[in-house]
Amino acid sequence: MVVDLDALFISIIILVVIFFFVAALWYVSQFHLYIYSWGLNLPTPQNRVLVDYNVLIPMSDGINLVSDIYRPKGKARYPAIIIRTPYGKGSVSHSYPLIANIFCSQGYAVVIQDIRGKYGSEGVFYPFENEYRDGTDTVSWVVKQEWSDEKVVVWGFSYLGSCAWVMATNSMEPVKTIIPMFCCQNAYMGWLDYGVPYLKDILMWLLKHHGRKGRVVSHEEVDQLILQLPVLQFDKRLEDGIETFKKWMYHLQTDEYWMAFSVSHRRHEIDVPILFIGGWFDRFINNTMVDFSETVKVEPTSNTGRSRLIVGPWGHRPTVEFPGFNYGYYAKFRHQFNPMVRWMNHWVKGAKWDFDDALPIDYFMMGKNEWRKSACWPPENTEEITYYLGSTKRANTHEGDGTLSLENDSHRSSDTYIYNPENPVPSIGNRMLYGNMTDGPREQSKLYDREDILFYETAPLEDDIEIAGPVKVVLYVSSNAIDTDFTAKVCDVFPDGKSFFLINGFVRMRFLDSVKATHGIEANKIYRVEFLVSHTAHAFLKGHRIQLQISSSDFPNHERNLNTGGSNEGDSEEVTAKQTLYYGNSHESRLIFPVIMES
Repeated sequence: MVVDLDALFISIIILVVIFFFVAALWYVSQFHLYIYSWGLNLPTPQNRVLVDYNVLIPMSDGINLVSDIYRPKGKARYPAIIIRTPYGKGSVSHSYPLIANIFCSQGYAVVIQDIRGKYGSEGVFYPFENEYRDGTDTVSWVVKQEWSDEKVVVWGFSYLGSCAWVMATNSMEPVKTIIPMFCCQNAYMGWLDYGVPYLKDILMWLLKHHGRKGRVVSHEEVDQLILQLPVLQFDKRLEDGIETFKKWMYHLQTDEYWMAFSVSHRRHEIDVPILFIGGWFDRFINNTMVDFSETVKVEPTSNTGRSRLIVGPWGHRPTVEFPGFNYGYYAKFRHQFNPMVRWMNHWVKGAKWDFDDALPIDYFMMGKNEWRKSACWPPENTEEITYYLGSTKRANTHEGDGTLSLENDSHRSSDTYIYNPENPVPSIGNRMLYGNMTDGPREQSKLYDREDILFYETAPLEDDIEIAGPVKVVLYVSSNAIDTDFTAKVCDVFPDGKSFFLINGFVRMRFLDSVKATHGIEANKIYRVEFLVSHTAHAFLKGHRIQLQISSSDFPNHERNLNTGGSNEGDSEEVTAKQTLYYGNSHESRLIFPVIMES
C-alpha cells in the first residue's frame, strides 16, 4: 500500500484549519472582550457571557418591563449593574450590548432595561415620572434572582444617570453605589436655565425620543420650528411629546411637578458613595459640580473621600472629538472605564481601595492638556482675580473691541447695542445636547460682523494664566425694554487672532430676584447683575488673549426673550431693545476668574 504523503499532509492541514476555524467561531463572540479589556486597561476577562434576551420584569402595578440580562457563565452569584434606558436596550449607537459584555466579563450581571412605554416595555412613557417606582421595583426583582448576590450598582449617562439618582435613596439598601454621568440630580435644571427653556434641546429630544420607538429628526426641521411664534403652539406641529412639551412650558419654575422625580431636595436620604463623571463642554457641567459639592458636604466625616469626581474635556457625547482640538491620548473617554471598574470592585466586591482619599477630584486642565488632582472645588490654591471692562482701543484687535484690565478705569463709560429677537445671536460654541456642529470650542469669527455683541479683550498675556472653578461676571446694565436677557461668553484668542469658545452664561432680567417672580424691570434703570458664567479648568497660554462677549441672545440654545414683558412662551409679538452696558468708576463691570496661584 502506497501512502500519498503530500495528500495526507494537506488533509491534516485542512483538518487543523477547520478545527481552528470552528473554534474561532465558537470563541469569537468572547474574543473581542479580551481586545476591549486590553484597550480599556481592564483586568483580563475571567468570565464567559451568557445573555437572556427580553426577560419580562413585573412592576408593582402589573406593568412588565422588558430587559436583557447578561450573566457570567456558571452557578455563582454576582453583583448586578442596572442600566435603565429610553433609547432601546439593544441600541448599538449607544453601545449598550458592548458595555454590558465588558462589565459582565469583569464579573457582573448586567440588566439593561427598556423603561416604561419604550420599545418592548409595556405602559406609557412620561419622561422621569415613573422612574423611582419602576427603578425600585426592578432592584427588588433583581436581588431575588438566583444569580444575584443582592448587591446592586446603578450606572448611566444622561437620562440613565437621572434614573440612577432616584434609585440611590436609603430605602434601596441593595444599591451600594451609583455612577451618574453627564446628568444632574434635579431634572428641572437639566432642561431649564432658571426659568428659561433650553428650547432646541427640549424639542429635539422630545421629537426624537418621546414615542415608543425613536425616530429620525433633522436639525433643519427643528430649526425652522423654533423660529415660529408663539412657542406654546409648537405642540400643533409636534408628532410626539405634545403633552410633555406643554407641561414643561407651564412648569417653568422649580415646583412640585419637578420635585416629584428629583432628589436635590432629598439629599439627606442618599447615603451611598457616588462616582461623578462630567465634561467641561457638557450641558450639565454646572449641575455636576453643584451635585458633587452638596454630596461631600452631607457625607459623614468618617467617610471623607467616599464620593469622587472626574471631569474631562468632553461634550455630552464624550467619545466625539471637537474638530481642530486634540487634548491628547489620556483625555479620551475610554480611559474612564478603568476607574469605573475599580470603583465598583471596591464597593460591591470588597476589593482593596486604591483611590487617594485626600484628593477625590480628577480634573482635566485644558490648554495645558493634563490631568490634575484636587482635594476640593475650586482647588485650594485658587484666588479670585478680577478683569475690569474698559473702552480703550488697541491695535491688533477687530474694530470696536473694548479692553479687559486688572485695573478699573476711573472714568465712567458705556457701550450700547440693539437686540432684535427676530435676528438673535447664534449659539456658536455651546454646551448643547444637539449642537449640530456648533457645540464645544468653536471658532468665533462668524460673529465679528454683528452689531449686537460687545467684545472686550486683554492684551496678549505675558505669562500663562490657569483658571479652575466657577467663572462669574458682574455687569451694570440698562434696557429700554421692561424685560430682556443678557449673556456672557468667555473665549480664548490664539496668537493668530482666532477666538475659540470656552464657557457662557445667561440671565433673564425678570428673574433677577427669583424664578418665581414675574415682574419686569424699570426701563432705562441701571441694574447690577451678577451671574455664573460656568465652571471650567483652562490655561490661557502666554501670547493668548482673554475675550469676553456680552450680548442678549444665545439662540437656539436658550429661548429668545421677546422684550415685551409678557409671556415669552405665549406671545407672538416681539420688540427690539436698546441695551446699555456701563463700566468704569463706580460701575465696576467685571469678569471674575478663579486663578491658580503658584505654591
